[in-house]
Amino acid sequence: MNRPVSLAAERAVRALRERGRSISSVELARTVLSLTAMDEETATQLLETAFAGDSRLTYGGDSWWLEGVPEQAPVERYSVTDDPDRVLLFVDGEPRTRSKPFTMTTISALRLRMDDVVAACGGDVVEGPAGSRLRRAILEMLEGAVPVLHDPPGALQAVESWLRRPLTAPISLRRIAQRREELPARHDLEQLSAHLGLEWRESDDPLEQADALDACLEALRKPGESLHDLRSLPRRGAPPIDWSRYEFDAALLRSLPRVPGTYRFFDRDEQLIYVGKSKNLRDRVASYFREDIMRRPERVQKLLDRLYRIEFDAAGSDLEAMLREAEQIRRDKPSENVQRRIDADAGRGARLHSILILEPAEPPAVLRAYMIRHGRLIDRVKIGPRGGGLKRIERVLDDYFFFVPSGPTTVEGPDLDVEIVARWLASNRDSVVAFDPTDLKSAKEVIERLRWFLGQGSPFDADGSPVFRR
Repeated sequence: MNRPVSLAAERAVRALRERGRSISSVELARTVLSLTAMDEETATQLLETAFAGDSRLTYGGDSWWLEGVPEQAPVERYSVTDDPDRVLLFVDGEPRTRSKPFTMTTISALRLRMDDVVAACGGDVVEGPAGSRLRRAILEMLEGAVPVLHDPPGALQAVESWLRRPLTAPISLRRIAQRREELPARHDLEQLSAHLGLEWRESDDPLEQADALDACLEALRKPGESLHDLRSLPRRGAPPIDWSRYEFDAALLRSLPRVPGTYRFFDRDEQLIYVGKSKNLRDRVASYFREDIMRRPERVQKLLDRLYRIEFDAAGSDLEAMLREAEQIRRDKPSENVQRRIDADAGRGARLHSILILEPAEPPAVLRAYMIRHGRLIDRVKIGPRGGGLKRIERVLDDYFFFVPSGPTTVEGPDLDVEIVARWLASNRDSVVAFDPTDLKSAKEVIERLRWFLGQGSPFDADGSPVFRR
């Protein structure tokens, strides 16, 4: 479970199955790594590294083929084409007994878009930096996706406790099988697979476990039934939400946009009690109001007991939403944010003294730059393809980053809760470019670096991932 999952190898296996023939290294590299214009020898070396010795893939002569992988009969899958991404969660641990709760020992997650794997991670549930990194990776993977799991009794509570937040309307195959197939509450995934007439392979491979989970999901779905339909299935014994205690009702939740933004919770005395942010406002806010309140974490229930009114604001990006959240928490000090837990490896030692953050910008701009100095957001500047905005950035850098006044100075811009910023940057290293501009000798050198980025097109790939060039 600790060995890394090679997505390249998984994509290669699926490509070879789909084509039903061997494939040259050049063609396979183009398919699974999106690399072109190379010779067979170079492509083979890259693929061998990317596949990490996957025993299913064999190279000989001038092509790759599958070794020991059974042929699969073609099946019609995912006729509901507007399904969102789904995240298959596989949880293992010590089962719940009368004297102790379910104890989670390992967790793996696979995010799929239709039939395509787009992300994967997994490992042991441990304390310390390794556990924190795994937690952040899974939380990032869950953003905007439908969680699917076959949860042993008590496992869902254990997952939410470990993640430190509720899952957004998860699909429990165990509960669906109880209702539709009349299986006992304590059946496991192997028993469900056998009941549904599906092939079962005993394996510790997270991808194979996820494949079994996904096959059961498809077998349990009714014709034309979407993931949203499955999410909305009522749960037996779950008391309904008492909407009369709030100023709003379920219609507000349905009206929220599926975009990045911030949300604010107020009590009946108009006191701000909580500020949060999300890449998907509708999914995040709706997650607080799941009908199954028996599984709601205590801190969430405490928050809802005080809640009366909700406000929200859309943002242009997840980074912008995070900065607004950090500003509002620093300024307004909502009571339920004060005692939030900060991971040790992204905590107080990571306070931001000087940072320049770049993210892709919507056309006609190319980049958007955020400059933070001593916990204050100094400026946001859009950079055009011909360098528009660079002069403004240079002035800000000269005034606040490289020029140190002899006396006190007033810095314009909102104060930020820098621990929120540090935590966000630690978990989003693969989506932004961030560096300390004062590591360079002058503002002009920083501008030269930005011009070089523009000369290359952008420091980001087409999908928004940063390209760290030397």
